Amino acid sequence: MLLTLLAAAALALVITACGATGDNSSSSSSGGSSSAEGGEEVVKGTTTASATKPLTTVPTEGDMVETGNYKTEPPWTIGYADSSMSNSWRVFAWQYMQAEAAAHPEIAEVIHANANDSTPKQVSDIENLLSRNVDCMIVAPTSATALAPAITAAAEQVPVVINERAVDGGEYTTFASLEAVEMGEIQAEAVVKALGGKGKIVIMEGVEGTGPVIETLEGMENVLDKNPGIEVLATEYTEWSRDKGKQQMENLLQANPEIDAVLSDSGLQDVGIFEAVKQAGRLDEVKAWTGDTVQGWLRIVHAEDLPGVVVDRPTLVGAEAVATCVAILEGKPVPKKWATPNMVIQPAEIAKYIAPNEPGSEEWWDWWDLPKKWLPSGA
Repeated sequence: MLLTLLAAAALALVITACGATGDNSSSSSSGGSSSAEGGEEVVKGTTTASATKPLTTVPTEGDMVETGNYKTEPPWTIGYADSSMSNSWRVFAWQYMQAEAAAHPEIAEVIHANANDSTPKQVSDIENLLSRNVDCMIVAPTSATALAPAITAAAEQVPVVINERAVDGGEYTTFASLEAVEMGEIQAEAVVKALGGKGKIVIMEGVEGTGPVIETLEGMENVLDKNPGIEVLATEYTEWSRDKGKQQMENLLQANPEIDAVLSDSGLQDVGIFEAVKQAGRLDEVKAWTGDTVQGWLRIVHAEDLPGVVVDRPTLVGAEAVATCVAILEGKPVPKKWATPNMVIQPAEIAKYIAPNEPGSEEWWDWWDLPKKWLPSGA
């Protein structure tokens, strides 16, 4: 899979989703400038006749937030301040958002602003979305810390739903989250178990300073700190890139005659890391791999019968953010934190999650839960 091409192709993937039209009249079509270049897409709402079933249901128990003061008569406009569309996980999170929005005829449009991994751009995006009089704001923060003031300012005007990426500080209404700390713990525990508590490993993370990386690394360290027999040779940041993962692993293989395991937060970089290890003729040396459910990585794990653990990184969290906005605008209580459970895919079960071999399918995430019309197509 060509991750280096994905940023340029991200908007094209969205537009060519099955069922999309070219006139911006359906919720599966998109318009405006290219999201891949940090622009904006306006996704129009759907009609009751064409609405699909919701993908998720907002929890009604736990630490709840009263939202009666946000109750607003439809039609509604939702603003989505996205961190980027720079990898296929982010593309699929956006697909899940659109699919959920299509299930709610009360939503007139979703305005999708892409910060292209720039915090100043995201601050500007948030301000612009507020000027567009959105009724609810979804934010996937580019930074775990720097976005707090902008989020607090936005929350003074509209309800704000933080999506997937944790933010340190800042006032917001609710957080539709991934349990990234737990994910890191599960991955590290699998490595420790596979190595019998002793060995030399490398840690391969995504984008330094982002919420999911900070949290996943925290989880890994929670486990590794209790297992002094595991030596961490290096911690590298791959930007969730196949090419950068491969390049960094080639350097690590040259510098280290023994690498017993690859503790990686994502299959995105794992594909390149695997290629480097295989080309070096050292596959048998690596006794454990970790990663998530991007289809290209699942196929490698399945075909090569690799040892390790696969933890789903649910793109459903995108749909959860939209469903939360709907509940808020209806004046219903919502959880302060909606934590999406982690799912470990056991080796014997991986075959069930291998997607049909269609163009572009190596970049698919959680295809089994997303209606077919929303699956991006094309290489």
